[in-house]
Amino acid sequence: MRARRGLRAGVLAVVGAVTVAMTSGCSQLPDVEELRAMATTDGARLKRDSEEARIRGLLERFNEVEGLRQGYTVLQDECTGPSDGGFKKQATVHLMTCSMSVSAVFGVEGDVTDVLRRIDAAGIVQGSPNINGPGSASSGTLDYALEYHRLRGVFPDGQLMPTPFLSSEIKDISILWDYPPRPGDPAESSQVEAMDASVCLPDSPIYSRCLFHPERHDTVSVLRARYGAVLTVTIKPALSGATYLTVPRP
Repeated sequence: MRARRGLRAGVLAVVGAVTVAMTSGCSQLPDVEELRAMATTDGARLKRDSEEARIRGLLERFNEVEGLRQGYTVLQDECTGPSDGGFKKQATVHLMTCSMSVSAVFGVEGDVTDVLRRIDAAGIVQGSPNINGPGSASSGTLDYALEYHRLRGVFPDGQLMPTPFLSSEIKDISILWDYPPRPGDPAESSQVEAMDASVCLPDSPIYSRCLFHPERHDTVSVLRARYGAVLTVTIKPALSGATYLTVPRP
């Protein structure tokens, strides 16, 4: 018990980089209440507020792109605890990991390819490199997205093209939108799927938030009917392991 109290005190005492103190002879992991206390310290709140401001700042730049009409945003934030793994999995290296993501749904006014060009020109994202070289288009790049729309999803040799998307190499931003369906595909297959207002995850017992803004907003189907197409932006640093708070495991 002294070792566990020492562990908890060591974590709660440090604001910023959280240090775990542990005496020898104790291997028991903290319980949910102890982890919840770590996730709600003043230091954790500062890191959480800073990460939210950073992500929302990136997202705000999309509101300035001509042709994008804001629908709603979904913020997801959670802290997960340790795992001892199992028969085939390794134990986690952290006692606790906290990560945050934001998704935004926009209506697209006008030609969606023009909007994609404006997003690229605004320099909001650092696009994926065209690994296939000049004169070709790599998946996840603007060139490929424009080529998909121009060819309506079919390569000149008749093969179906993989569905388009845009991704950022550094800022963990991914962009999806309604694109022309390929021949033989149902129309719905080309439509973006976005989180419904009735679903709000995550639900970690340690710490979790899931917020819609605004709380009352148009659904994806209403936005699509109004503008003709929708586009979604997801900022999820957890994709690259860039969590905003971790507590090392002893």
